[in-house]
Amino acid sequence: MAIGYIVVLMPIVVVFFASFSDGNTFRFPPSGFSLKWYQAAFESSEYRNALSVSLLVGILATLVSLTAGTLAAYALSRSTFRGKTMIETLLLAPLALPHIVWAIGLLQIYAWLSIGGTLLGLVLAHAALTLPFAVRIMLSTFSQLDKTLQDAATTLGASPMRVVVHIVLPLIWPGVLTSALFTFLTSFNEVTVSVLIAGSRYLTYPVRLYSELRSQGIDPTTIAISAMLVAMIIVFALIGERFLNWSRRV
Repeated sequence: MAIGYIVVLMPIVVVFFASFSDGNTFRFPPSGFSLKWYQAAFESSEYRNALSVSLLVGILATLVSLTAGTLAAYALSRSTFRGKTMIETLLLAPLALPHIVWAIGLLQIYAWLSIGGTLLGLVLAHAALTLPFAVRIMLSTFSQLDKTLQDAATTLGASPMRVVVHIVLPLIWPGVLTSALFTFLTSFNEVTVSVLIAGSRYLTYPVRLYSELRSQGIDPTTIAISAMLVAMIIVFALIGERFLNWSRRV
């Protein structure tokens, strides 16, 4: 168990401490400590633009997948109809399909729709990849929802919309927030589909990082940005587990 934790956490530790290096190349352990690479990260217009694209695409893809996933999960959890299992399997299929296969299929569709290399195409691609996470988490959330509360409100004369607003939404908001965070992080870290779909105009941060690594090797600036992102994800994970019980919903 201890060896497993070391293998998982050691790369994070290396990246974090190497980001404070005062040298001009990647080195661990660092010979000295400095914040100059963090300053360079904030001053780099290329990385700022890439982070802006990643944030924009992540937010839009999260809104799309969360809305569609919540509605789909609610219908699947509250209805019994022929083909229900098949629909649920199709919604979760992107989890099992290699991303490169998914990206190649999307390229063919986008060529037909003429949306390749556009923001719309990139958002829809990320939404398709993150939809299974939203569906899976919301299915778990709705399975823990006491249906008798909705029946009681309906019996007392509440309209369907009022039941949703005053009964359902307050009870499922932890699942909605958990789903939103998971889908956003999944979108933000996506590389394979983004490389083939984004084009040169909408380069996300992971794609920019991948391009820099291939052309110039390991840049200390990318290490500093990566360390900040890792710290952000760890904070989100700790908050999510502490207040939303992520491990019970995924």
